[in-house]
Amino acid sequence: MWYVSRIEESDFGCEERMPGEPLLVLVTLESDDGRLCQFEVAEEWLLHQEIEEGDEWPEDIDGPDSDSEKAANMSAWMDNYMEALREMDEEFL
Repeated sequence: MWYVSRIEESDFGCEERMPGEPLLVLVTLESDDGRLCQFEVAEEWLLHQEIEEGDEWPEDIDGPDSDSEKAANMSAWMDNYMEALREMDEEFL
């Protein structure tokens, strides 16, 4: 499980937000085993989800994300394709 240990305003430095760009906050999550994870998220989303410091994070961040899953599927497909090409080369040589 991951819990929100801290929510703080993101540092935009000397640059301001672009018109229409959402206000981002820096969220720090801590897992049961002490791991930390930080990322920016739209403050409006946090408010809509009613997430505050101390709350359990609503998503599984340990599981594979869709991009990682797509990359793994593409890699497996390419491995199968290359194996099929090798088999064809052996058959016709």
